[in-house]
Amino acid sequence: MNWRPKVATIATPALIIFGCAVLILRPAATWTAVLMTAAVGVVGLLARVPPTPGPRPSAPRWLLIVAIGVMAFVVARVWFAGVPSPFSFFAVGANVLAGVADELFFRRLTYGWLARWGAGIAVIGSACVFTLVHVPSYGVAALPVDFTAGLLFGWQRWSGGGWSGPAVTHVAANLLQMG
Repeated sequence: MNWRPKVATIATPALIIFGCAVLILRPAATWTAVLMTAAVGVVGLLARVPPTPGPRPSAPRWLLIVAIGVMAFVVARVWFAGVPSPFSFFAVGANVLAGVADELFFRRLTYGWLARWGAGIAVIGSACVFTLVHVPSYGVAALPVDFTAGLLFGWQRWSGGGWSGPAVTHVAANLLQMG
């Protein structure tokens, strides 16, 4: 009896649930939080994900996708000036790491697993999971912003064919919140 397909069917959802639990339980703004976030990013990087069908976009298209995402966050930052987070080298590093690790986990692993049911399910599903994981950090009031950001990152993942575009945009969004 071949047990490998059954293990693969169970392993990815288990990794996603485990990663979500780690992100939900991480403490705020500590080295422990940074290490927990990095570990979830490593899980997203190393997990087996089926390739997404379709051609890779050209460099100009990828840049356009990233520019659209970054501009959306610039406009949001100008219109809805929130409380900026304090500036320090630790905060900059943590924000960069969080953007990359989140996108490895949510747009590479979670989106990649959900893509078997179609791009729409993958975009919306990864946005929902992204949103729920951020509730402990940002509260229920941030649900619309987090969900919209998750949808944007998911669209970038679908349109750009990979997780790197959403990662660049996420890092830019995190750094914009610092100033």
